[in-house]
Amino acid sequence: MLKNYLITAFRNLRKTKAFSLINILGLAIGMTACLLILHYVNFENSYDKFQNNSDRIYRLRYERTDEAGQAVCFASCCPPAAVRIRGNYPEIEKIGRMFKYEASVSYLDIKYPEERIFFAEPDIFNILSFNFIEGDPVKELAKLGNAFVSSSTAKKYFGDEDPLGKTISTNKKTEYKIVGIFEDVPQNSHLKFDILLPWENLAVAYGPDYTEAWGHTGAYTYLLASPGIDINAFEEKMVKLAIAENPWLEEYKMRIDLVMQPLTDIHLNSNFMQEYEANGDRDSVEFLFIIAMFIIIMAWVNYVNLSTASSLNRAKEVGLRKVVGASRGQLIMQFFFEIIIINLIAIIMSFAIISSVLPLFCQLTGVSIAYPFWTQTSLWFSAGIMFVVGIILSGLYPVLAMSAFKPVTAFKNRQATSRNGINLRKVLVLFQFVMGLFLIVATFTVVRQISFMRQHELGFSMDQTLVVKAPRVRDENYGTVFESFRETLLGRTEYANISLVTEVPGRQIYWDAGGIQKAGGDLTQGKNYQIVGIDYNFVDLFDLELVVGRNLSKEFSTEDKSLIFNETAVRFMGFESAEKAIGEKVDYWGEIFTIVGVLKNYHQQSLKEAFEPHIFRYMPYGRGYSGMIAMKLNTPNTKEALEITKAEYDKFFPGNPFDYFFLDDYYNQQYQSQELFEKVSSLFTMLAIFITVLGIYGLSSFSIIRQTKEIGIRKVLGASVSSIIKLLTKELVVLLVIANIIVVPIAYYVMNRWLENFAFRTTIGIDLFLLAGVITLFFAMTTVIYQVIKAARSNPVETLRYE
Repeated sequence: MLKNYLITAFRNLRKTKAFSLINILGLAIGMTACLLILHYVNFENSYDKFQNNSDRIYRLRYERTDEAGQAVCFASCCPPAAVRIRGNYPEIEKIGRMFKYEASVSYLDIKYPEERIFFAEPDIFNILSFNFIEGDPVKELAKLGNAFVSSSTAKKYFGDEDPLGKTISTNKKTEYKIVGIFEDVPQNSHLKFDILLPWENLAVAYGPDYTEAWGHTGAYTYLLASPGIDINAFEEKMVKLAIAENPWLEEYKMRIDLVMQPLTDIHLNSNFMQEYEANGDRDSVEFLFIIAMFIIIMAWVNYVNLSTASSLNRAKEVGLRKVVGASRGQLIMQFFFEIIIINLIAIIMSFAIISSVLPLFCQLTGVSIAYPFWTQTSLWFSAGIMFVVGIILSGLYPVLAMSAFKPVTAFKNRQATSRNGINLRKVLVLFQFVMGLFLIVATFTVVRQISFMRQHELGFSMDQTLVVKAPRVRDENYGTVFESFRETLLGRTEYANISLVTEVPGRQIYWDAGGIQKAGGDLTQGKNYQIVGIDYNFVDLFDLELVVGRNLSKEFSTEDKSLIFNETAVRFMGFESAEKAIGEKVDYWGEIFTIVGVLKNYHQQSLKEAFEPHIFRYMPYGRGYSGMIAMKLNTPNTKEALEITKAEYDKFFPGNPFDYFFLDDYYNQQYQSQELFEKVSSLFTMLAIFITVLGIYGLSSFSIIRQTKEIGIRKVLGASVSSIIKLLTKELVVLLVIANIIVVPIAYYVMNRWLENFAFRTTIGIDLFLLAGVITLFFAMTTVIYQVIKAARSNPVETLRYE
């Protein structure tokens, strides 16, 4: 019996090559798209889950709230918190700190700028699990002057030589002996580092002014909690600890919270100040997961449409089988066997497609190629579920419908008039239209928002702006050397202006300061501001607009006590207007400054973020070792300007790596996650449209088969081809209109909720829905037009002949 089922199944596949191919192709594309999206979703959700005890590891965050309830939330913590917690709270088994550091690292004549250096306490590696090839970090990081490097970093500096025992230098000032090597940190870790240095070196360099200050941040603190910890109760204990350590909180009417953030929530749910890097976005991941479900459901719907349409051609086969004694159960087994074969071929084809496109998909989405696909149990489970559920859902109705054909009506081919079957197919195609239209509107909204952010006036000029990281290897004459460097370049025609600033536009300002208020005012009114150190050229170089007041100038000898506010900072401090802020005194941590100018708000960060309160201070040579040299070029030949800049930089600042970027590239990096979302959603929306087109093909095929004799009669009575086309496409247009009515309120609500994540956003107009409808109508009409014309031009004699 099984052999007979198999022979019959393959015979029918060969007989209906077109329908079988479309069925298999639709299912294969649906499975491929769904599995690839699930691979991306799994990767995004896998962040930090490779850590042992990841469910008990937390990052301790710092939040500072003023009397008005305005909170400043940091991803890092204050340095002394870990010391006070360690060993004093049974809820916490282990606690450790890390501090992110940037430096010019050198070995002999080899030098590179390194941005992923961390000072780390030994206990951090009793909490976090990373693979160390050589050395024990718990023991070796307890000693001053030791260092661990990643495998790729060791290769970069030492080639094939053994790095152990060799000495590297940071900023040509502090030397570290390499005592261990670790594997490169997995890409699905929110915490990535290339060089590890002892925390004690940081403590020696910065001293108790930093390590014991509850007002400072930057100490990324991780802890391993005891099983069954009551998070809320522990956080309340942390509030009491902060009050006990900081009696001034009551005087200033402020509150410090130490918040427990689950390790595995950081990547998709964290967007605080001082994040290591831009994290992912849970809304985008969930939206892509919904697209995956849409696509596979659309593929199953297609199968139902195409199978029921093709079943009309098998009505006589069913009738004949029943006449010769086949039971309904045997017919069901036969048809289900065919469906199993089709789904099996489809999933094999899907695996073949995935194998060929997986590297390109990983390149497009940023998923690590090292992140396994074929060894993921969850993906095999998903594939199995799709296979089984697909067989049941896509096969149940066609099998029951075909097996229920009665011999008499089957031989007369009356089954085509089944009202229930017609209505179900209409509902299914309507469902596909709704999903397709929703995905098109959603994709257009994403594209429009990204275009809006890119074209929106930023409030500053970033064209032709080269930025070079300020040298970290420097001597006591750095100021004089820098001025000579600037004058040398400005003496050439290629350079229009040069400014040294602590932070250029393009990312959140790392330097923040709280407790700043009007001089002589209420101490409880002190708030948190983002600080930018600038020189005299900053405003002109970036073409910033002064609302009122003046720029910093060499004509005034007291500029080190002058401040420029942006408009948001003016309102934040409580001034009625920018004009009234000019000349006012500001208490900045006990020092009195004067506001001399107010800048119009400009977008320091992407338009996803609201304007922050910025205060600009005169710091002509940066803050410590931090600083960026912005150069406004006066030549279209940026390559030549870059070569000149490097030559002069190497001459004036020997021993420093030349680390540069162009500001427009740097600024636009903020949009990478949105652009990735746009690319991925657009790709899979196109696949969803393609699957919808296959579904339309199924409906049109069924409609034409059902109305073949009607077409013949109309031809005999003199109907034109155009009138027949109108007749056969009217149903499709009606379904599309109904789908638009359903989609408009749903898509408008959902996409407006998505746009609420952006401080500056576009609007969803009726044009988006009209365009989506036109595109869907175009594909639908193009799909059926050939079949309709072919049917309309057929010979009436053939269509009306009684068999």
